[in-house]
Amino acid sequence: MAGNEQGLERPGNTPGGRLTIAQFFVYRQAIAWTLLVATLAWGVYAYSAMPQRQDPLIQIRSGVVLTAYPGASALEVEQELTRKVEKKLAENPAVEHVRSISRQGLSVVFVDLYDTTKDAEEVWHDLDGKLAAMPDLPSSGGAPVRPRLDKDFGDTVAVMLTLSSPPVPDSEIDRHAEVVARRLAEVRARADRGRLSGEPAPTTAARRASVVLVHPSGLDPALVERLGRSFLRDLAERKVADDGQFVGLRGAGAIDVRLAPGVDRRRLEEELTSWKAETLAAGLGHPDIWPPVVVESLDDLAAELRRAVRDEPGGVARYSYEQLHRFADRIQDRLRQSPRVGKVEQLGVVDEAIYLYLSGRRLGASGLDMQAIGRLLAARNLDVPGGEVQLNRGSLVVKPTGKLLGQADLEDIVVDGKDGYPIYLRDLAEIVRGYEDPPRMLHFRTVKEEARAEIGKAADTAGPHPLTTTRAVTLAVRHVKGTHIADFSRDVESALQSLKGVLPGDLRVERTSDEAERVERKIHEFDDCLIEAVAIVVVVALLFMEWRSALLVALSIPITLAMTLGACAAMGIDLQQVSIAALIIALGLLVDDPVVAGDAINREMAHGAPRDVAAWLGPQKLARAILYATITNCVAFLPLLLVTGVTGEFIYSLPIVVTASLVASRIVSMTFVPMLGRILLRGQLGLEAGLAEGGRGSRFARLYNGFSEVCMEYKWTSLAVCLIALAAGASLISLIGSSFFPKDLHNVFTVDLFLTEGTPIRRTKDEAMRAIAEIDALVGEEVEGYTTFVGAGGPRFWLSAVPEQPAPRYAQIMVHARDRHRTGAVAERLRRELPPRISSARVRVNQLETGPPIGIPVQVRLTGPDVATIRRLGEQVKDLLREHPGVTDIQDDWDPEIFRLGLKIDPDRANAAGVTNEVAANVVHGAVSGSTATTIRDRDRMIPVVLRLRPDERSRLSDLSTLGVPAAEGSRVPLDQIASFRAEAAAPKIARRDHERCLTVKCDAAPGVLPSRIVEFLEKRFAEVTPAWPPGYRVAFGGEKEEQAKGFASVRTAMIVSILAIYVALVMQFNSVTKPLVVFAAVPFGMVGGLMGLLLFDVPLGFMALLGLSSLAGVVISHVIVLFEYIEEAHERGEPLRRAVIDAALVRLRPVLVTVLATVGGLIPLVIRGGPLWEPLCYVQIVGLLLATLVTKVVVPVLYVLFVEDFHLIPWEEKAADEEPASVPKPAAPARREPATGRV
Repeated sequence: MAGNEQGLERPGNTPGGRLTIAQFFVYRQAIAWTLLVATLAWGVYAYSAMPQRQDPLIQIRSGVVLTAYPGASALEVEQELTRKVEKKLAENPAVEHVRSISRQGLSVVFVDLYDTTKDAEEVWHDLDGKLAAMPDLPSSGGAPVRPRLDKDFGDTVAVMLTLSSPPVPDSEIDRHAEVVARRLAEVRARADRGRLSGEPAPTTAARRASVVLVHPSGLDPALVERLGRSFLRDLAERKVADDGQFVGLRGAGAIDVRLAPGVDRRRLEEELTSWKAETLAAGLGHPDIWPPVVVESLDDLAAELRRAVRDEPGGVARYSYEQLHRFADRIQDRLRQSPRVGKVEQLGVVDEAIYLYLSGRRLGASGLDMQAIGRLLAARNLDVPGGEVQLNRGSLVVKPTGKLLGQADLEDIVVDGKDGYPIYLRDLAEIVRGYEDPPRMLHFRTVKEEARAEIGKAADTAGPHPLTTTRAVTLAVRHVKGTHIADFSRDVESALQSLKGVLPGDLRVERTSDEAERVERKIHEFDDCLIEAVAIVVVVALLFMEWRSALLVALSIPITLAMTLGACAAMGIDLQQVSIAALIIALGLLVDDPVVAGDAINREMAHGAPRDVAAWLGPQKLARAILYATITNCVAFLPLLLVTGVTGEFIYSLPIVVTASLVASRIVSMTFVPMLGRILLRGQLGLEAGLAEGGRGSRFARLYNGFSEVCMEYKWTSLAVCLIALAAGASLISLIGSSFFPKDLHNVFTVDLFLTEGTPIRRTKDEAMRAIAEIDALVGEEVEGYTTFVGAGGPRFWLSAVPEQPAPRYAQIMVHARDRHRTGAVAERLRRELPPRISSARVRVNQLETGPPIGIPVQVRLTGPDVATIRRLGEQVKDLLREHPGVTDIQDDWDPEIFRLGLKIDPDRANAAGVTNEVAANVVHGAVSGSTATTIRDRDRMIPVVLRLRPDERSRLSDLSTLGVPAAEGSRVPLDQIASFRAEAAAPKIARRDHERCLTVKCDAAPGVLPSRIVEFLEKRFAEVTPAWPPGYRVAFGGEKEEQAKGFASVRTAMIVSILAIYVALVMQFNSVTKPLVVFAAVPFGMVGGLMGLLLFDVPLGFMALLGLSSLAGVVISHVIVLFEYIEEAHERGEPLRRAVIDAALVRLRPVLVTVLATVGGLIPLVIRGGPLWEPLCYVQIVGLLLATLVTKVVVPVLYVLFVEDFHLIPWEEKAADEEPASVPKPAAPARREPATGRV
C-alpha cells in the first residue's frame, strides 16, 4: 500500500502519465482559481437571468367549445348540437376525454388531451378546422350556429388590472341638485299661478311632488323623456297623481306632479319602486341613470340624491360602461406595445346596442313584419365597392354611399309608402341607443372607505357607508412565456405611468391579482429559506468538525449552488417555488460529497501524507464510493420524471434541480475541495481515534463502541428488537389519512353563488351585493376589498381557479384578505356562517389549491342512458352521503327540473296557413329576445341594431298569442291559430362525459374530516347497494380520489424504478447480489419513520409526502455505501470482522451526522416559510432520515456480521493485521511545470 502511494507522489505518475482531475486542481492552481471565479460568475449570472414565476410552467391540455343555440331547451341542445360536437372532437386521436354541459340556449364542451401530447397547438388547430367545417349544425335566426374553440382556457393570467369608476362625488350631486331644484321651482311656480298647459289654477291647495332622474350628459335625452312620460302615464292611470309635466335638462330629467287626495310621498315611492322593477324587467331601463328619487320639498333634493346614490346595490358610478370600455382600450393598446405582454382580454365590458322597439299593431297596419324590416335594414346598410374608373391621368375610385352612420340615419329610413306618403322607420319603432340587454356579464369592485362602520355594529345611515361598490372592467393580461416576470411587471407599470395624463385622475386602476408581486415575495421567502438553511448547515459543521473542515464545507456550498444554477439555466429551468425548494431539499445532500472528501483529506494528512498529496489522494481513494453514492441519490430522484400529467409538469424541476446539484457536488468534491483542502486542512482523524490506547478518544466513541459490541454479541436479539419496532411503527400507518395537495397560503379566496336556474342576471347581481354586505359583517376586519363577477367566472388568475362558464344565475366574489396566513380561518368561518344568511343561493367558499385543479373534493359520477333513472340513482347517492356525519354541501351538477313555456305548433294548421316551424319560432324569438338586423360603425366599434317588440306588447302571454306570423301570399296569421303555449317540466342542464350522460354528485368534507374517509365510507356502501341497480348504469369516483389515484400511481412507478435502479447500481459497485440486500436494510426504517413523521405532525399522506418517501431511499442508501467502503478498507488492513465494522461505523459517524443534521436543519426553514405545500415532504424527510440514521448505526452493522458469520453470503477472509498502519512517505515538492506527457 505504501508502495502504491509512493508511486503517486508526483503529478504525471498516474498510468499513461495523465493527471487525475483532483491532481489537476491541486497542481494547476492558476487555472483552478480561474475556473472557480468563472463558476461563481456563471451562477450569479444564471440566477439573475433565469425567468421567475410563482409556480412551474404547466401546459394545460384542456380547451372549451362554446356554442350558442338561442331558444333551444337543454335536451334539444344535447341532441341537436352537443353530441355532434363531441363526435367531431373525438375524431382527433390526441383527445382523451370529452365532457359537456348542455343548458338552455348554450352548449359547453370541454376537451382534454392526453398528457403525452407534445404539440397541443397543432391539435387545437386541427380541432378548430374540424369544427368550422361541420355541415349538419342546427340554425338559429336563419343562420347555422358556429362553435367557438377557446384553446387558452387553461392559461393563467399574470396580472389583473381592474379599472373601477369612482362613485359620484358629492360636488357633482350638489351641482345636479341645484340645477334641477331651480328648474322645478319655476315649474311649480307656474303651476301655482294656474299657467301650466293653460289650465285654471287649482281652487284648493294641493301637495306637489317631483321624481328626479339624473343621468350622464352623453345619454340620449329622448330615452329619459320616454321613461319619465311612461311613469306619468302609470300615475295617471292609477289615479295617484295628475297635473304632471316632464322637465328635460342637460344631465337630468324630472317629472312634477300634483298628488291625488289621500296620496302621500310614501305611496308615490311605492309606485316608483314597482314601476322601476317593471321597467328593468322589460329591458327599458339604462344602467347609467341614477336611481330615481322622490321629493316634496326641493330643499331635500341634494340629501335624497346622496342617500339614493349611497344605497344603490352596485353603487352609482361616475363613469359609464362605455367610458370604462374606452379607458380599458387605451390601456390595452399601450400594453400591447411591450414585447413581453401576451394576450390581453377585457372582462366586465357591457357592449352598446341600438334597439328598435317595434309596434306589432303598427306593423300589422302597414302590412310589414319584423323579418321584413330586418331584411330592409341589412340591404340598406350594405357597404360594397363601386369599382374604379380608368382615366387618362390615372384611376378614380367610385364609392357608393348608403352606409348607415348613426341613429339619425336609422330614423330616416323609408320602409314603405302608402297613397304617395312615405312611412319612416321612426313611425313604426322607437329607436333607443343603450347597452346589451340582458348583459352577458356584470363586474364590480368593492373597496373600503376610510371612515367605515365598526364591524358588528349597524352603520350610521347619515354617515359614510362602510363599503363603496362601483362598476368595473378588468384587463386580464398574460405575459409571453419565457420572459422574466419582473421585466413584464415593469413594462405594465411603465404603460400605466405613461397614461397618467390621459386617463382621468380619479379613475381607480388596481392590480387585483399580481403574479409578479407573488413571485417577488415567494422568491424572497425562498431566498431567505436558502440563506437560513446554509447558515444552519455551517453551524452543524462547526458543531461536529474543527473550524477548518467546517469552513471547507461552507465554501463548497456557494460553489455547488453556482454550478447548479448555471446548469439549470442551461437546461431551461426557471426560478419558481418548486425549483428553489429543490435547492433547499438538496442542500443537505450536496454537502455530503464535500464532507466525505474533506474528511478523507484530513485522514490522509493525519496519517502523515503531505498536504499536496493528501489533498487529491483522500478523495481519489473514495472516488468510486462517492460516485456510486451520487448515482444512488440521483436515481432516487430522477424516476420522478416518470410522473405524468399536470402533476408531473408541476414537479418536473424538482428531480432535475436535485440531480444537477448532486452532480455539481460530485464535481466540486473532486475539484475545488482538493484545491481548497490543500490550503485549509491540517489533518484530523475520525471518531475511531477515540478508541486508541491511552484514552485519546471521546466518551461518545467509547459509548458507541460498547453499545455496538453488545448488539453484535446478541445479534439475533438486536435484530428481533429492531424488526418488532419496525412492525409496531408500520401498524400505525392505517391511522394516517390521505389527500392530494393542501390548500395554498394566498390572500385571495373566492365565494361562489349559484341561484336557481332561470334567475335573471340583475337579480343575481343584487344577491351578490347582499352577500358582500353579509361577508363584511362577518369578517370585514379581515378583508381589504372584493372583486365581483356576475354572469360568468373571472379570469384564471390561479392554476386551480377554473373559471365557471357563462350563466346568468352565477356570481363569483374574489375576497381579498389582509393577511394570507389568516385566509384559512376566515374562509372556514364563512363556510359555517354565510350559507344560512344567503338562503336564496347555494354558497360555496373556495380556497386556492397548491396543486392541479380539483374543485369539490368528493365527486361521484353516475353514467347511464336515461335521465330519470340517473336522477333517481343520484338521489340515492345523496342519501348515502347524508349518513356520514362529516359531509357538507351535497349537490349535483344537473340541478332540479324547471318549468318552461313550450310552444306547440299544430302541423296541420301551420301547413294549411303556409307557415313553417322555423318562421313561427323566429317570430317568437325576435319579438321576445330580439334579432340583430345589421351593425353600425361607431369609430372602432360595431354597434348591433336589434329589432325587438315593444315591452308593452310582449309583457303578457296574450300578447305573444296575437303575434302576426308571415303566411302564404304575404298574409299574416295570429300565432294562436297555428300554435299553443303550455307549461312543461324540463331539465335545466344535462352533463355528459365521454359520450354518455353523466350526473356527478358532489360534497365537501366538514372541518377535520378528510375527503378520503368519506370516499372509503362510500366504497363500502356502494358494494352493498349497486348490485340492485339497473343494468347499464355505472358509478365511478372523480375529484380528489381520481387525481390522487393517477398521481400516486405515477409515484409508485417511480419508486419501483428507483429501487431497481439503485439495486443494479449497487450490484455493479460491489459485484455482489447479496451486499445490496444489507444496504437496503435501513430503507424500511426510513420509510416507516417518514410515515411516523406525518402521524406526529398530524399531516395526511399527500402527493408531496409520497415524493419525500420516494426520494428517501437514495439518501439513506448513500450513507451505507461509503460505510461499506471503509469496512473493506479495514478488511484490507487485516482487522477482524467485528472490529472492522465498528471502526468503519466510527469513521463514518461524523460525516453522516453532519450530512443528516445538515439535511434536517436545512429543511426546517422550508417547513416554517415554504407553506403547506412543502410541509409533508419535509416532515417525511426529517423524521425518516433521523430514524434511518439511528438504525443504520445498529441494524446495518449487525446484518453485515450476520451475512458474514451466519449466512455466509458475504465472503470474509481474515488477514494478518499490520503492526503499524501503512503511512504515506512525504514526497518531494511536485514540479510546477507541465509534465512531459501531461494530458488531462
